[in-house]
Amino acid sequence: MTENIPDGVARAEVEDDLPQGMERRLVLRLLSHWRAICGERDYPSFSEVEPENMPDMWHNCFVLEVVGHEEDPVFRAAGGEIMSYAPRSLIGTPVFAWTPDTLVGVAVSHTRDVLRKGVPMSHGDEFMKIDGTRVLYRSILLPMSDDGEIISGLLGAANCREVFEE
Repeated sequence: MTENIPDGVARAEVEDDLPQGMERRLVLRLLSHWRAICGERDYPSFSEVEPENMPDMWHNCFVLEVVGHEEDPVFRAAGGEIMSYAPRSLIGTPVFAWTPDTLVGVAVSHTRDVLRKGVPMSHGDEFMKIDGTRVLYRSILLPMSDDGEIISGLLGAANCREVFEE
């Protein structure tokens, strides 16, 4: 997978950086963080998401803007690791432009479900890259709100592992 990493982006093994006993699954760590900033409210605000407060996760995260793009949300921000899996720039592109043979495409495939239900959704499965490589992945989409009531965007994250058959 390292051939897709842009210059200046380093791939790190998260397991080496986390204290013993800490949850290693990205989606569960991000859900826990979301719940902590959410408190008693239905949704937290993007103003409460500080990448420096989540350095073990932000590189796999992305932000989708919904307001003004209700039918096809667009990418507004993305960490370096998630961008390394995109064959072109994410920023400004609509979610439905991404096909299910990419990590980005499968990570945003449940966007409409999250918007309709108004709850976080995590998904894990596998997909085949266009070159036939099997990829196992986990992703999560979390609703966010600028006013505390209407979903204005989604915070998402994904990570994966390629499986090479012998």
